[in-house]
Amino acid sequence: MSRLRCRAVLALTLLLPACARDLVAENGRWRSTRGGYSIGAPGGGWERFDLEGASLALRRGGSETMSLQARCGRPVASPAIMARHLLIGIPERTLRQAGPVSVAGRSGWAQTFDARLEGRTVRIQTVTLVSAGCAYDFLAVAAGDPEPTQRAFESWVESFSLPELEAAGRAP
Repeated sequence: MSRLRCRAVLALTLLLPACARDLVAENGRWRSTRGGYSIGAPGGGWERFDLEGASLALRRGGSETMSLQARCGRPVASPAIMARHLLIGIPERTLRQAGPVSVAGRSGWAQTFDARLEGRTVRIQTVTLVSAGCAYDFLAVAAGDPEPTQRAFESWVESFSLPELEAAGRAP
């Protein structure tokens, strides 16, 4: 499934069948065995679930999800352009804010918008990072009060780290 379609489906349905992942849990973090990146395991009732196209997907209750998709080896554009692609297929959306953000010491792009999906309003936050030929998309979807999800998402994204190989300009 393409990156763009996977994001649109995620926002539209929140739950999809499983796909392959390469993350292993160790010392309170998830680490990619192929890419070497890692991200914290958030507390507060978040549980892992399988979501097509996501390297890692988490949910809390029936109305909050967070996910990470990582891909390397395909052409990438700037984080702002890559982030705009995440909006494709999401109808009735209102952009609340968008702009540059720093993730793991690198420049990324964040955006927050409200969308009308399946008869309800949801808040969607995305953060896109492009580094050493790899694209990392973080996504949070919350129905109802978005504040708890926003705080958890921001903390989760801040816990992301990339391997030292990228600092030297080599993709993992």
